[in-house]
Amino acid sequence: MEQNRVMELLGERDTWVLKTVVAQYIVTGEPVGSRTVAKTSGLNLSPATIRNLMLDLEERGYLSQPHTSAGRIPTPKGLRYYVDRVLPVQALGRSMQQQIQEGFSPPAHEPQDLFRQASRVLSLASGHPALVLGPRPQGMRLKHIQFINLSGDGVLTVLVSQDNQVQNRFVRTESRFPQEVLDRFSRYLNELCQNLTLEESRQRILVKMEEEKNLFDKMVSQALSLSRQALQNDEAEDLYIEGTSHILDYPEFTGDVDKIRSIFRAFEEKHHLVTLLDQTMAAQGVQIIISPEDQFPEMQLSLVATSYGSRQTALGSLGVIGPMRMDYARLVPIVRYTASLVTGLLTKR
Repeated sequence: MEQNRVMELLGERDTWVLKTVVAQYIVTGEPVGSRTVAKTSGLNLSPATIRNLMLDLEERGYLSQPHTSAGRIPTPKGLRYYVDRVLPVQALGRSMQQQIQEGFSPPAHEPQDLFRQASRVLSLASGHPALVLGPRPQGMRLKHIQFINLSGDGVLTVLVSQDNQVQNRFVRTESRFPQEVLDRFSRYLNELCQNLTLEESRQRILVKMEEEKNLFDKMVSQALSLSRQALQNDEAEDLYIEGTSHILDYPEFTGDVDKIRSIFRAFEEKHHLVTLLDQTMAAQGVQIIISPEDQFPEMQLSLVATSYGSRQTALGSLGVIGPMRMDYARLVPIVRYTASLVTGLLTKR
């Protein structure tokens, strides 16, 4: 589920100790002592033996001791092992399914309203801030391109994807093009870029422009130049965020004003969140990203997310973000089910 996979396989006793510490930490948010583990692990071992096992897990990087006299808490490595090797798979209860379904009623008429609806539903169901990344423009696979003459110095580019999404882009031009010329541009580009993604189309056009440097076909040169502008990278992805105030519910954050400020700044700037959600688009199923240092150094956050869209093409992704001690077993089916409903509603449209 993440780039830094834990390759080591822990023994049965170590696994049970780690599992017990994680379970207690998820509930309380407090360091877990050896006596608590001895009482709740079911291992029938003395606190002294448990203490030695916990010390060994600490030395191997799975647990840490925040204070000298305190118990242990799981590290990102320990949580990673728990998620990959121990996490129980839960089915989503009927009442929660119904709650999520009712959140999409009445159904939204526009995709943007659906994504806002999904972020609100997901936040209410999970109790965490919810993120929904709208369809990525560079990933849409082209079915048709049409250039339309506008009065003044601009051309409207209409992009239609294979799943019938439509995007309109305005391109400011130095030259004025009659509609019949733009129609010729459109026919040429449709042959060149049929069934390619926007990113693939952009790369093909750049290659074609390099090939056509020595040709004297003005129409081809103009068409390629116009299409290059129309298909340039669009980084203004739509990210819908709901429930950011839930961050204030986490005791591990509320005592640290600088951390709270950094988290809310990340919500405002969005690009780090988009980068994280991008990672989930390339993989199958629900992904759990624990304490991503590149995006959120020292913030101790985790993301539970998955993609939505057709089986062939992931259109976007959605998920919840919160402290590393989130109840992953509860959240995974909630995120999965919400994504399936969003996929179904988009398909119906």
